[in-house]
Amino acid sequence: MDDVACEVGLSRPSVYRYFADRDDLLIELITRHARALVVRARKSISRQGSLPDQIVETVLYTAEHARRDPLTRHVLDPDGTSLGKRMVASGASERCRAEMWDPVLDAAVASNELPPGLPRSDIHLWLGNVTKIVMRGLEDGDGDVRRYRSILRRFVVPAFVGSKAPVGV
Repeated sequence: MDDVACEVGLSRPSVYRYFADRDDLLIELITRHARALVVRARKSISRQGSLPDQIVETVLYTAEHARRDPLTRHVLDPDGTSLGKRMVASGASERCRAEMWDPVLDAAVASNELPPGLPRSDIHLWLGNVTKIVMRGLEDGDGDVRRYRSILRRFVVPAFVGSKAPVGV
């Protein structure tokens, strides 16, 4: 924290007015970094014309970036460290997933592609876990992007395209 304070021209106590400890500072740094990814991803997503394409390409885009970038990876896959646990407990991971997915989901509800009332936190968690699976698969050499694109179209997209079923099930 001394190094941070020196770098930004504040006293150490001043830094502690904004951040309780090092982990709080790192969570803020990781969250800001994730928001920059969201901005870049939205540009990519905006080129996709349909909900299925948006889902597939967002998962692939995020998985590719998370496997290459340690900060993005920490949002997608908070490990069992104290920092990872605090990211989850603070809601930072959920907020980042919501910022990524809610504009896509809002547009799909507005265009009647998705029914209103689906539990967003469940969707965020599920798509985050799917993205984590793709990230790890790409790292382990289990498939290339084309193969994962096909798998996502066959197994993930139908959950959304066929989501006109009753909500309370």
